[in-house]
Amino acid sequence: MKSLKIHLAYKNIKRLRHIVAVLVRHGFHPLMERLHLTKLISLPGRITGKKIAREKEALTPAVRLRLALEDLGPTFIKVGQILSTRPDILPDEYIIELLKLQDEVPPFPFKKAVKVIESELKRPLAETFSSVDEKPIAAASIAQVHKAVTAAGEVVVIKVQRPGIEAGIDTDMSILHYLAKRMVRHVPESKRYDPVGMVEEMSNIIKRELDFTLEASYTGRFKQNFKDDPRVLIPTVYWNLSAKRVLTMERVRGIKADRVKTLHKQSIDTEKVTHLIADVFFKQVFDHGLFHGDLHPGNIFVINENKIALVDFGIVGRIDHAMQHNLADILINMAGEDCAALTKIYMRMGILPEDIDKAAFEREYHDTLLCYFGRPIQYVSFGELLMDYIKLASRHNIMLPRELLLFDKCLIELEGLARILFPEASILKECEPYAKKLFTRRFSPSTVIEETGELVNDYKDFFKEFPARANRIMKDAVEGKVRIEFLHKGLEEFMGEMDRSSNRLTFGLIVAALVIASSLVITSGAEPRLFGYPALGVIGFVIASCLGLWLVIQILRSGKF
Repeated sequence: MKSLKIHLAYKNIKRLRHIVAVLVRHGFHPLMERLHLTKLISLPGRITGKKIAREKEALTPAVRLRLALEDLGPTFIKVGQILSTRPDILPDEYIIELLKLQDEVPPFPFKKAVKVIESELKRPLAETFSSVDEKPIAAASIAQVHKAVTAAGEVVVIKVQRPGIEAGIDTDMSILHYLAKRMVRHVPESKRYDPVGMVEEMSNIIKRELDFTLEASYTGRFKQNFKDDPRVLIPTVYWNLSAKRVLTMERVRGIKADRVKTLHKQSIDTEKVTHLIADVFFKQVFDHGLFHGDLHPGNIFVINENKIALVDFGIVGRIDHAMQHNLADILINMAGEDCAALTKIYMRMGILPEDIDKAAFEREYHDTLLCYFGRPIQYVSFGELLMDYIKLASRHNIMLPRELLLFDKCLIELEGLARILFPEASILKECEPYAKKLFTRRFSPSTVIEETGELVNDYKDFFKEFPARANRIMKDAVEGKVRIEFLHKGLEEFMGEMDRSSNRLTFGLIVAALVIASSLVITSGAEPRLFGYPALGVIGFVIASCLGLWLVIQILRSGKF
């Protein structure tokens, strides 16, 4: 408990106890035991938790994880949703369950929403809006949305952040950071996934989502990118009515993309809609280098078969020119089943480990592709292919960039939506024109001249800075300021074990000293007496017995004799 008090404030320890209790109730007692956290729960709590866990044994671990995350609240639901985009870490059954996590919670009172709006906009509600619907049209863990009419008579929606959500997320993320450190310490096999780094990345993602000004900026950027494309509507942001915790936008009227029956009733051709959604997505990736990172149907509205609207730009992916070219090469060589070329592309991207068995990787990759491209195109699932590739990459310790994983996740979502709208859709065919166009553009004279110019500038900067850098190195060497640093890898756990062992040895010596001192006092016959023996000696034996028993219990609990 001492280390807990060092790492966490009191309120965090209280929340940590609740988290551990929930995980134990959902059958994760063995993991909590490995992390040495079950001691945070009272004995009755452990017994009750194990009893409830036994009742849930019929459920799979993946289902139990989803239920546990739902019980733990908004932060953990967001963490689960982020993990659902990481098939390189979790097995299929966990990904499928985490995709079911519902970010729908009861709305908070309208009076609190008004307080947030007035606090952020720094003026009374009546001065900015002529009317605001008290009942929200949507309520999620981070915010809820209200229909409204501005003072100028414009129909808008107001996204209002849930009061106190930021403080709660900060508390939960600090606890997750602490748990990640314990994972590294007590579950060595978790190190390959860098739990601490994962928590920091998730914390950054969630905190970015809490800043509505960032979402507003991205919305404006997408609107600018599609300003000349009549097929796409991006809602207008009302900057004078927006702030960090309040976002006011033009209200979009349309049909959610997965409402197939409603679309058919409106005589909308769902095949055309499918091609349009896919084309808009690949235009974002290969032309703009900025794409919507959350393509679930609730964020895509169909206005008519020739026009769609995109909303909610809380998650956005960036693809630079180099990644665009690499993606085009990957898609083209994937379609051509050229595994050797694909391996070279991955090497160029710098994602293959130096010690990879290239022959084994190419052989497995070829077999994976053959499983899909050896069948008719209508039976090929691009999403399944990507999932299998990500698993293959994980087996060969290939660390895929976050943007590439986000792109893959969007392709999987896009294919799922396309198959609902038009079962014969092929995502690989949809992206082929863009990939070919980008592939051809790479070798155009203008691109070659541009890349040559960038290369010349890089070399010019290198040679310009080289004399100053060389002079600095020589000066440091002459003055004896050159230092050589040694990086020790894998010794942290060893040092921790050494500290624990030395502490136990010291503790044992203290207990032994108490026993010897108490024995000497007993034999001296000194006053006062207790039960006919010197009281000081009796007290010393009692203290030594308690300390010795505590030391034995700790050794037994560690499982190391």
